[in-house]
Amino acid sequence: MITYDFIVTGLGCAGMSLMYYLLDSPLKEKKILLIDYSTKSKNDRTWCYWAENPLSIHPKNSPLVYWDNINIIKSDEKVQSRLDNFKYFHIKSSDFYREIIEKIKKFPNVTFINDHISGLKQLNDAHVLVKTEMNGSFTGKKVFNSIPFDIKNIVKPVLYQTFVGWRINCKNSCFDKSAATLMHFPNPETKETEFFYILPFNESEALIEYTLYTKNKVQIELLEKKLDEYLKNKLEISEFEILFREFGSIPMTTQKFEQPKESNIISIGTLAGCTKPSTGYTFYDIQKHSKQILNQLLQNGGEKKYHWNRKQRFSFYDNILLNIAVKWPSELPRIFKEMFEKNHGKMVLRFLNEESSFWEEVKILGSLKYGIFIKSLLHYEKH
Repeated sequence: MITYDFIVTGLGCAGMSLMYYLLDSPLKEKKILLIDYSTKSKNDRTWCYWAENPLSIHPKNSPLVYWDNINIIKSDEKVQSRLDNFKYFHIKSSDFYREIIEKIKKFPNVTFINDHISGLKQLNDAHVLVKTEMNGSFTGKKVFNSIPFDIKNIVKPVLYQTFVGWRINCKNSCFDKSAATLMHFPNPETKETEFFYILPFNESEALIEYTLYTKNKVQIELLEKKLDEYLKNKLEISEFEILFREFGSIPMTTQKFEQPKESNIISIGTLAGCTKPSTGYTFYDIQKHSKQILNQLLQNGGEKKYHWNRKQRFSFYDNILLNIAVKWPSELPRIFKEMFEKNHGKMVLRFLNEESSFWEEVKILGSLKYGIFIKSLLHYEKH
């Protein structure tokens, strides 16, 4: 049986990102096995991030799509925030997959198998056994895994950001392409936080998502009904063609996902904690974690630190917001509107990327009405 140097189980954003950096490193000649049930040929996700310039991993053979302005709307009160030299970048997953798969194909030492993973087991200090449903078992020295085999044992019930999105084309000029709307709260006084997200690609085409923060399972038909009603009643778009659909459910939690006790099985992606608990954004942190893993693999000697660890103060900020989202959801629209209304957009986005200074955080938090935050502290609970 062949022993691979690295096995990557699950080729989503995290697995692909890790491969991108590995194949640009001195480790590119290692024997690598990739396993995923999908051929990764379809556009199944939309990713966004903000930065001054596109990241090196951003697809280069497709048009660069970004916005210089973002909107936060509460009822009909709109705050438009200029991002200065920041841009809000958009990536189609199919473009991302295609370029990295083309890169992988140039390396004969990398094998790609389409299959489902049925289990992982560390055999000894140096080997991990990877079991698949159709292709038997494989051994590797290190396994990078993004698949939650038993989600029930990872965290107690948490809030989920559940969403459905349609990329639509309408007959007339329907959209203002100069700004992305990160959050539109048409009905702020709801029992669960809900909002709409609009990425206008031109005047007649946009991706529109309906998002609900909930602990309950929601049927996709109900989410799509909300989205259809918003298009027809709020945006007054009655005739449109759906070009692409997406659906997802992202855990919003500051609880740490249970990491493998085995030292040679390393979690990546959401499983590693790369999802920002209060917003659901994941792409940017996956890039930081992938680079961290690569640096540790290249390091000679010393204790290896593969796990993704966030600064404690950001987990605290996130948990305060999650506590509000669970107990007083009608307060969130005002908080997000005030945050962008009273501070420079770039500084807020640095804060959300967890790259702000402590004094910038003091300024942002000090600009908000603090009553609800004191209430959240007095009734503090981890989520």
